Amino acid sequence: MIIGNKILELRKLNNLSQEQLAEKMNVTRQTISKWELGETSPDLEQSKKLSKIFNVSLDDLTNNEIKNAIIKKVDSTKVVRKIFDILKILCIVVITVMIVLVGYLYFTEYFTARPVSQSVGIRCVRNGTEYKYEATSKGETPNIIENFYTNDKEVEKVLNIDITKYNDMGNLIEDVKSYVESIGGNCDLRE
Repeated sequence: MIIGNKILELRKLNNLSQEQLAEKMNVTRQTISKWELGETSPDLEQSKKLSKIFNVSLDDLTNNEIKNAIIKKVDSTKVVRKIFDILKILCIVVITVMIVLVGYLYFTEYFTARPVSQSVGIRCVRNGTEYKYEATSKGETPNIIENFYTNDKEVEKVLNIDITKYNDMGNLIEDVKSYVESIGGNCDLRE
């Protein structure tokens, strides 16, 4: 609504004729008519005087959309806040799920972890000298012997141990023990 229409509306609401309003404004009736027809507009001082006569704000007189702009701004601020609240909740949910997932994976791996390696060994005494015999396997494949170690070069040479023939470390150590005892050694010392 242009200012002329607002002046006309307010003049009629206040039961004033164009002459009566012109007299209060110290202008001619024709000036009021031109304002109401939208041919001209009151200046700032005249607008202030009109707002006092009609007992309205300048914003109401000029039909300033600032009030609507403020209402729109407040409404959009509320929407933005709701969006941020939803995003905060989503972030909390995502972080919580990630923490639970990482915790689950960590503790599952921790409590079900297989040993990295296993070993079985004995110590034997032969001719007053102590010898060690040890078989090791990887944790993922406990039945496959990965390595056999001894500091007894004689037994190693005589037995010519082939670790691929054994599917159990205990059997290998038992064979070594039987041989060492058969040549006069004592293998009661466990590692």
